[in-house]
Amino acid sequence: MHLVGKKLIMNTLRSIILSFFTLFILNNCASSTFNKLEFDVRIKQISKKYILDKSLEVNEVAVDLKNQVPTFTGMTTNIDLYNEIKAFSDSLSFGNDVVLLPDPLLGDSTRGIINVSVAPIRDRSSHTAQMVDQAIMGNWVKILVEKEDWYLCQTHYNYVGWITKSAIHQCTINFISDWTKNAKHRIKTLNSIIYSETNISSIPISDGVLNNRLKITKDLVDWNEVILPDGRVGFIQKKNIELVVEDKDLTNQSSIVISNALSMKGVPYLWGGNSSKGNDCSGFTQTVFMASGIQLPRDARQQAQVGKLLIDDPIKEGDLLFFGTGDRVTHVGISMGGDKFIHQGSKLEGKVDIHSLNPKSPIYNSYRKETFLYAKRVIETSNNP
Repeated sequence: MHLVGKKLIMNTLRSIILSFFTLFILNNCASSTFNKLEFDVRIKQISKKYILDKSLEVNEVAVDLKNQVPTFTGMTTNIDLYNEIKAFSDSLSFGNDVVLLPDPLLGDSTRGIINVSVAPIRDRSSHTAQMVDQAIMGNWVKILVEKEDWYLCQTHYNYVGWITKSAIHQCTINFISDWTKNAKHRIKTLNSIIYSETNISSIPISDGVLNNRLKITKDLVDWNEVILPDGRVGFIQKKNIELVVEDKDLTNQSSIVISNALSMKGVPYLWGGNSSKGNDCSGFTQTVFMASGIQLPRDARQQAQVGKLLIDDPIKEGDLLFFGTGDRVTHVGISMGGDKFIHQGSKLEGKVDIHSLNPKSPIYNSYRKETFLYAKRVIETSNNP
C-alpha cells in the first residue's frame, strides 16, 4: 500500500509538471508567433468598415500581450465593430477585454444634462487639450465612460469628446425624458443672467447664452422663476426667453434664420466654439439654425451631407454655402440671397461678418469666391418641392 501510494503521488506530480510545461510552451508559442503589427493592420481594416466618421464614434481598440496571451483591449461605441472584434478574438483563442460603451460600470446613470451656460468639449481629458466643440445648458449628453474628473460624452447630435464632471448633472434616461418634457423655454438673447432674486442687482446664479434650455417653475410679472438641471433655482427676465414650439412647421423659416444670423454679427471666432460667446464656421451655422428650430450636424463636412444640392435652382436666403478645395469641404456660410452671405470667418475675418461673391461689391471676398463649391437647401419653402 505504501509503494502504491508513492506511485500515485509521483504520477500526480508528473501530470502537474506536464500540464505546466504544456501551458508554458503554448503561451511561449503564442507570444513568439504574435505579430502586433499584423493585427494592428487587421483592426484598422475592421474599423474602416464601421467607423465612417471618427468625430461621431469612439474607437480605441488595440491588441497586445497580456500575461503572455494576445488580448484585444480598449473601447468602442460601435456594436458591429465590437461584435466582429469579439468573433475574431474567439476564432484565434485570444483574450478580449474590449468594452462596449457606455461603460457597464456607470449602471443606469448613462445620461447627463449640461448645467453651465457653455461647457467645452475636448479631445482629451485635460483642460489644456484642444476644444473640439461646446455643449450648452439644458442639452443632454450620453455619458460613455468616467475618468477621474471627466466624462467621455456623446452629444444629442452624436459628437464625441471629454467634458469636465462639474459641468454635467449625471442622471438616468428617465430624468432626461422628464427634463425634455418640462424644459420648454430657451434663452433667445445672445447673453443673459439668471439672478438669485427678481432684481438685476441681486447675486447671479448663472449666466446664459442663446439656446440654453430652462424649466419654468413660476410665472411672475416681468420675471420667470426657473430651475436649472442640477436643481439650482433662479430668476430670469421674461424678455430674454421664449417658448420652444415642438414639431412646428419649418416651412419658410429662411427669414428667421437670417434674423438669428444677423443678431450674431460681430461675435468673435473661436475654434471649436458652438455658442453665442464664440464659434467657428459650422458652430455658427449650427447655433443659428438651432435658434430657428432646425438641428444641423456639427462640422461643415457633416452639414454638407444634408439638404438638397442646388444645381439649377437659384440660391436663396437661408441656403447653406460650402467652400473648400476639390471635394473637401472646409468652410460654411449662410446665403442672404443674391451674392451676399453671412458667416463666421477664421483667421481671414475673425468674427461673424457679411461678404459678397460679386467682384463688383464693396464687401467682395475674393478668397471665398475662389473656394466656393456649392449650395444646399435645408429649409423647405412653400413654392419648392
